[in-house]
Amino acid sequence: MKAYDVVIVGGGIMGASAAYELAQKGASVALLDQATLPNPQGASVDHSKIFRFAYPEPLYIKMAVESLGLWRKLEQKAETRLLIDAGLLLLGNREGAFETQTYEALQALGLEAEMLKGEAVASRFPQFNQEASAFAAFDPSGGILYADEAVALSLRLAQKFGATIFANERVTGIDSTAQGTVIRSHSGNQWRGEKVLLASGAWTRQWLPEFAERLTTTRQEVVYFEPVIKDKRRFTDAQMNFEIGQFPIFIEMDSGFYGFPIHHAGAMKIGNHHKGEIIDPYAFDENVSAAFIEKCRAFFARVIPALADARVVQSHICMYNNSPDDDFIIDWHPQFAGVLLTTGFSGHGFKFGPLVGQIAAELLLEGQSHQALDKFQLARFM
Repeated sequence: MKAYDVVIVGGGIMGASAAYELAQKGASVALLDQATLPNPQGASVDHSKIFRFAYPEPLYIKMAVESLGLWRKLEQKAETRLLIDAGLLLLGNREGAFETQTYEALQALGLEAEMLKGEAVASRFPQFNQEASAFAAFDPSGGILYADEAVALSLRLAQKFGATIFANERVTGIDSTAQGTVIRSHSGNQWRGEKVLLASGAWTRQWLPEFAERLTTTRQEVVYFEPVIKDKRRFTDAQMNFEIGQFPIFIEMDSGFYGFPIHHAGAMKIGNHHKGEIIDPYAFDENVSAAFIEKCRAFFARVIPALADARVVQSHICMYNNSPDDDFIIDWHPQFAGVLLTTGFSGHGFKFGPLVGQIAAELLLEGQSHQALDKFQLARFM
């Protein structure tokens, strides 16, 4: 059984980013995942994820600003683009709600943001029905993260700096010993780590039995639509333009719907952030329902009329690993010494991947992080 400075369980964006950070700092690293990487069922793996500064909480905004710098450094290292600027529009109807709070928080921190009211929304972005929203907050930092490429790149860089990746190894047990923590897999293989990082997403619940009922895994449906407009006489050219730079990423918090401009194989992605059905991550229906597609079409008819006849080209099930308050968990395991948890990212963690990797590396190697982590500790649930 080979010993490592750190054994990481989970090869999504958090585990991959931590492996890269640790390996480039000179630590010996083993990363284990139960599937071939990138794991197609992992929450990290899709064509795209949203990047935004847009949060009502200053802590998340500051973390997003720091994460942006780390994404750009990763792009420079690999000489590629992972984050494409698109702008983010928060569609709102209730004053004092998420959209207004976010605008005020961005302004208070000196970050660029705009409040568009009434006809100004449709004037700026004519694709949207001006009757559907009373106002909108615009966050120019909004961007499209090419998620599956980002995970794959982080894994390659981790390997370049010496990390060893073990795919198709489903972890079945963790044992504390005087020499370190031993990780066992279904294959009978074992790895010993002086420290361990559990970044296993929806599957983390099995390592936190006392919190298993508080962490939930939900099934989130995502659809890629190709804009198809049957009667183009009804719309102006601007109302039918869904290209990056002309159409923003959007979120309507009240309905939960969010979407992207065209960015993958001529298609735009639509999903819903409201929590879906609670599922077992080892057994769930991987097919997007006809009912959800119809809900998307009803949303289009109300908010983005030119998409009412859009054609489905691809669909996907994303799993959210949810904490009770939707805030992250970054803390040491309450029973296993030297075992760090990064979990509960609740459908909004991907954008922070490089920062969480950096934080995890600091904690595992130095015992402390530059980032204040009180908000993410397990003690809040006790």
